[in-house]
Amino acid sequence: MPSTSRLARAVRHRGLPWHTRAGLVRSELGRRARPHPAYGLRVGPATVYLSNDDYEIDWASFAFVFVDEAYAGDYRGAVVLDLGAHKGYYGAYALLHGATAVVSYEPETANFALLDRAAATLDRAGSAWHARRSAVGAVSGEAELHVMGASWGHALAPPEAFAKHEVAVERVHVDALADVLAGAVERAAGARVIVKLNIEGAECPAILETPIAAWHGIAELYVETHPWASCTADDIARHLGAGGFGPAASAHPAVLRLGRRAAETPRGDASGR
Repeated sequence: MPSTSRLARAVRHRGLPWHTRAGLVRSELGRRARPHPAYGLRVGPATVYLSNDDYEIDWASFAFVFVDEAYAGDYRGAVVLDLGAHKGYYGAYALLHGATAVVSYEPETANFALLDRAAATLDRAGSAWHARRSAVGAVSGEAELHVMGASWGHALAPPEAFAKHEVAVERVHVDALADVLAGAVERAAGARVIVKLNIEGAECPAILETPIAAWHGIAELYVETHPWASCTADDIARHLGAGGFGPAASAHPAVLRLGRRAAETPRGDASGR
């Protein structure tokens, strides 16, 4: 369970709708009195779920997005790619803050089940939330996903130290990042495209081995970096600098935020058609 101070901070957080704050309290009380497989939290136009089996991890993941606001930014009118979606907390955050469409990619079975369930609850005219059961990497194909005891640790290439936490291996589909980016830009039809990427240490090959040209049309990027990755946040920033991205203020030290430099224009801008 979350600490009393952590729960109190969430309940006081004015960025959360009142019914979401009330839902956090109901979930905490309900799981003690009569546990359920999952606890729904209505967040603006959609409902997300905390699983009972992974409650502490799911609660921490939810708080990272909604209370710490690690991905804070301007989502109004944007099309959002959520790569490494877990159970959909970031997708719901983007929609709450004005995104018109979210496409979420998550390969792991249990996480995807609640992500897909969350996406199906979206209830706002003119908005869309699509869930894709797939990992994202430099090239398309299939790969082994190492499933960990903690729902946020599943990885395609985990460090050796993670072996003691591994509980299963799933064979999963992998979509090439370049193809995913191209599909989002086409879907956006001139709207801003924002990408969030949290793929548990696989961010380096996915980004560094994707052609720079594939990023044309992307307005902003959030990358959660990991200490066991094969490159640093600075390496990623330098690489994408060649594609017209520059550093932007990030709300969390683990999240690298990059934005299109003023001189650059994403595809679909008035000056970039």
